[in-house]
Amino acid sequence: MYARSPLLRSYVCLVLGLVIAPLVVVIAVSFNPTSQFMIATTAASLRWYIEFFNRTEYVHALFYVSLPLALAASALATVVGSLAAIALVRFKPAGRDMLEAAFMLPILIPSILLGAALYLFLVRFDAAGTYGALVIGHMLIGIPFVIRVVMAGVAGVNPAIEEAAISLGCSRIAAFRRAVLPLLRSSLWSGAIFAFILSFSDINVALFLTGPNTNTLPLQIFSDIQWEGDPTIAAASTIQMMVVTSLILLAQRFSRARLAF
Repeated sequence: MYARSPLLRSYVCLVLGLVIAPLVVVIAVSFNPTSQFMIATTAASLRWYIEFFNRTEYVHALFYVSLPLALAASALATVVGSLAAIALVRFKPAGRDMLEAAFMLPILIPSILLGAALYLFLVRFDAAGTYGALVIGHMLIGIPFVIRVVMAGVAGVNPAIEEAAISLGCSRIAAFRRAVLPLLRSSLWSGAIFAFILSFSDINVALFLTGPNTNTLPLQIFSDIQWEGDPTIAAASTIQMMVVTSLILLAQRFSRARLAF
């Protein structure tokens, strides 16, 4: 009944329009053939995309910092978060609720405060501004999302499957690896994708932990905006949106596969 309500549909369309409109404007500006920040009305041009790949700072930020950083952070967040999720669901340790709340702290604390705290901690070890510091910071913001996704996956697996494998001669580790882990594949991939997106899009944590040679793509865009750059900023933002959108669609595919199973 509510889904057919014209008022509800109008409200949903209005909200979607408010969310999508700024993104559409950025994409339109990226195809502007002139050097002004305006929407192209006469002709479209790839001038600023070519300029993006011709500028060393953007190429370095995307291919040598942001993408490898997101891959490393998401891989570590997936390993740590998955192990924590399995332990919380299967072993039910004492103080489980407190442990789960502790793992969720990077979500509850504003990311800019988390970045400042990590900087104050890592500067004592002369590690602030290094690539490793960025990996640690982005791993921390990705772990809570991995835990949530994997916990849901583990809770949906019938323990009888693992018990049956053990009764057939498998050790507990072998039973989990052969019988349970394949069922968690979509959850693991979904968690890894979310962690990758968070790292690839982050600016607050990176603002405190980045160094002269570890400028991420969002920080490079932010820096150029401060100095009133050209529409290359819009092209860079569009490329970032394309990567994130593709990963979100991929994560939705894994989620549908998990629900179908």
